Amino acid sequence: MSPRSSLSLFSALGIGLGACSGDPGGAQPEMPGPDPPARPVPCTFANATCAERIALGGGLFLPAYTTHLLTAGDAAVTRALIVVHGNNRNPDNYFDSGVMAVANGGAAGTVVVVAPHFQTSDDDPAADEPFWSSAGWKRGNLSRPEGPTPRVSSYAALDRIVELLLDARRFPALRQVVVAGHSAGGQVLHRFAATSGEEAAARAGVRFRYVVTNPSTYLYLGPEREGREGNFTVPAGGCEDYDDWHYGLGDRNSYADAVDADTIRARLVRRDVRILLGDADTLSASLDQSCGANLQGTNRYLRGRTLVRFLNDFDPAHAHTEMIVPGVGHSSRSMWLSPVGREALFGN
Repeated sequence: MSPRSSLSLFSALGIGLGACSGDPGGAQPEMPGPDPPARPVPCTFANATCAERIALGGGLFLPAYTTHLLTAGDAAVTRALIVVHGNNRNPDNYFDSGVMAVANGGAAGTVVVVAPHFQTSDDDPAADEPFWSSAGWKRGNLSRPEGPTPRVSSYAALDRIVELLLDARRFPALRQVVVAGHSAGGQVLHRFAATSGEEAAARAGVRFRYVVTNPSTYLYLGPEREGREGNFTVPAGGCEDYDDWHYGLGDRNSYADAVDADTIRARLVRRDVRILLGDADTLSASLDQSCGANLQGTNRYLRGRTLVRFLNDFDPAHAHTEMIVPGVGHSSRSMWLSPVGREALFGN
C-alpha cells in the first residue's frame, strides 16, 4: 500500500441538507465533523495513521511511514533508523520490522524509524510522487520520465530523508543515523554508503552506520573478482559489463557520476558498513544471476563473504564488518531481530 497524507483519509464528515419546517430556505447548516484521530508518538502502525509524505523539492513527495513526523521533529529522539524495503516494495512490512527491532533493542521512544516507499508505476503513485523502474530505484537512477518532473534519483530521495534528520531544529538530540536495507534494499545501501555526501556534511557528534543485509550483489571498487583458485584477478572476456555500475565503477549513472571514483572508494572503505549475512541464505529465489552478479559468487551468503575477502586483500584498513546470523535465510525480520542483528543495528 502506498502511504498517503492522513489529511486526505480523515476529512471532516458533514450532515446532509434537508427541509425543516420553520426554515424558509429548507437548508440546515453543516455541522462540524469529528477531529481526525491523534497521531501517537511514537507512531507504530504500518497504515495511514503513521503515513507521511516527505517533500523532495520541486513539488515532489516521497511516501513513507514514520514513527515521528520528520516535518515536525522531536527533541527526545537520539537515533534514527531508516529501513529500505526489498524487491516487493513493501514499506509497511519493513516499518513493522524496524519498530520491532527498536523495541527489541530497548530503545522505543528515542529512535525515529523511517520506511520510505520507492514506487514503480505498478504502485499507483500520486501525480506528485516520483516513481522508478523496477531496477532503477535500486541503482540510484532518476525517476521515470513519464512521471512528474523534475526527475530525481532514488538515492537523492534518501539524502533528503537524512537531511531532515540532521536538521538540529527538528532533531537537536540526534547522535546516530543507521540506514539498513535487506535484499534489494541491501543493494541500495552498499551503493548509497559509497556515494552519498550526507555523512560528510553531518554536524559534529552524529555517527553513521550502514547495515547491508543479504543483498544479491555488492559494489566492487576494482575490476578484480575471485577466480576458481580463490585469488582475485581481472576476469577473462565474455562478460563485458561486469564492472559497470552498479556492480563496479564503470558507466555510472548521474547520481554516482557526480562523485569521482577515488572519492567513492575512499567513502566506502572508511564508512561503518556492517555486512549482515544469514548463513542459510543460500537459495536462488529472486537472486540476481546476470553475468556480472555471478562473478561475485553463487549465492547471497557466499557473495557477502567474498566481498569482505576482496576488501581484506585490497584495503586491509577498511571499515566493513562481517556479521553472520546462524540458521537464518532470506528474512529481514529474522535477521534484524536476532542477537547478531540487534548488535549490527544498535551495538557499538
